[in-house]
Amino acid sequence: MKRIFRGIVWISIVFSAVCFLSYLFSVLAHAGTFFSYALPITACTVIIAPPLTACFWKRKLPAGVFSFLRGIYIFGVLFFTLTFSVFCIGILRFETADFDGSGEDVAVLIYGCRVKGEVPGEMLTERLDAALSILEENPLSVALVSGGLDEGEIYTEGQVMSWYLQKKGIDASRVLVDETASSTKGNIRGFLALIEAHGLQDYKFVSISSAFHMPRIAFLCSRYGLQSALVGADTQKLTSLFPAVVREYMAYVKMLMLNDYR
Repeated sequence: MKRIFRGIVWISIVFSAVCFLSYLFSVLAHAGTFFSYALPITACTVIIAPPLTACFWKRKLPAGVFSFLRGIYIFGVLFFTLTFSVFCIGILRFETADFDGSGEDVAVLIYGCRVKGEVPGEMLTERLDAALSILEENPLSVALVSGGLDEGEIYTEGQVMSWYLQKKGIDASRVLVDETASSTKGNIRGFLALIEAHGLQDYKFVSISSAFHMPRIAFLCSRYGLQSALVGADTQKLTSLFPAVVREYMAYVKMLMLNDYR
């Protein structure tokens, strides 16, 4: 039994290390501030350093203290593995979500993501393409796009999203742009401002983002009183999806630690 438990612990350690290293590499691949690097570096250190230095600390610390710290560490990696697995399962229901708004006034809320110059990145393109099918099926629908200027970007995400939709045949009059948002909360605040400014309160709203992003959007929409259907866009590249899911999980951790819901 001890051997089985020890094996589960080591699997959890390796899995946790792979998760956070992939998260760190994905952050390092883009220009960013020190704060954007601090969380993944800290997470990697907390996961990787204890097993590598366990022999040293076992000699230096009293046996009771060492056992207590080891217990906390084991609990932490097991807790992460379990909750992260449940989180991934929860995401799956948004990958198959559909929306039927035919015959209704529909406002499609598209959440921003990284852009490359004048074109959207891969994940943002997937979100926009998912939104296009709804916009094309509902000729009277409008698109609300939200995203500000992130590190290394020349044009705001909102502006790039608007250009993309127009190139795909959506008239400019149907695209309302918010260029202030720098977070998911900022997206929602931007949407609410556009809804108020353009008198869209009676429209039916549908939020479009990557599937892994949708649980947090659902939670924050409820906090802001925004009633919206939810449709998740699939992320095709596994090398992009895995670190993005880890990053999304850590966004929940940061939100809970800072009590930052609004």
